[in-house]
Amino acid sequence: MKPKIGFTGRMREDIVKDLHFAIRHNFDFYEIPWAAKNFNLKDSFIKEIKKLSKRNNISLNLHTTISLPICSVIPEVARAALNFAKKEVILAKRVGAKIITIHGGTEDAPRRIFKRVNLKVLVRNLKELVALGKKLGIRIGLENSWRSPALCIKATDLLNVVNSVRDLGIVLDVGHANAAGYNPSSYFKRVKNFVINMHIHDNNGEYDQHNLIGKGNINFQSLFRECKKANYYGPFILEISPQNNILKGRKKLLKFWN
Repeated sequence: MKPKIGFTGRMREDIVKDLHFAIRHNFDFYEIPWAAKNFNLKDSFIKEIKKLSKRNNISLNLHTTISLPICSVIPEVARAALNFAKKEVILAKRVGAKIITIHGGTEDAPRRIFKRVNLKVLVRNLKELVALGKKLGIRIGLENSWRSPALCIKATDLLNVVNSVRDLGIVLDVGHANAAGYNPSSYFKRVKNFVINMHIHDNNGEYDQHNLIGKGNINFQSLFRECKKANYYGPFILEISPQNNILKGRKKLLKFWN
């Protein structure tokens, strides 16, 4: 079975342009990027996105903003972040996306003073978000982070949250796992039962570089071997910089896969 491959965009205003690229080059998935601006898409733009993806059999994912403080110990901040995340779920429904990627946020204080409280707030808010997603037919996937003070860097922390929120999935970012000092193949084996999406890029094991596959020290052959054993065939979303390396990235992915 062939892997299902896609890529993420850079800006939401380029979604239609990205979809035309995906169509020309026969990609299976496209992940709508997190927004630094233009959070609210116009109805005509949404209609065009939906038409292009459906007509050309391209499955859509959506990545909500990476800086969402959904785990904040300040109730008003956490509630505002949750409400924004709910808007992203509704947007995903409107454009026809089936998977949303969300980050767990960061600790509110150094030296892990509030970590336990942050995780408790995260679990509570994710339960509410997943309930909305389930109602609308959208899976929510929590992505692993790579650098403190972010939450959910370790597989243990990620699994603790996912096991506490029924129907929550995991978006495994293999570059993040590697930059955090973990073997991506071993990390995948720990969390494989919950993986609903995977972000693919390479790095030197010290920093989140989003390099082309093969321009780092990740053993993708080993990773993909474990994916096959677990019957995970995608989506594999290329998160490569610069974006003009996407076609090279797919070629490299297939080389290691085969």
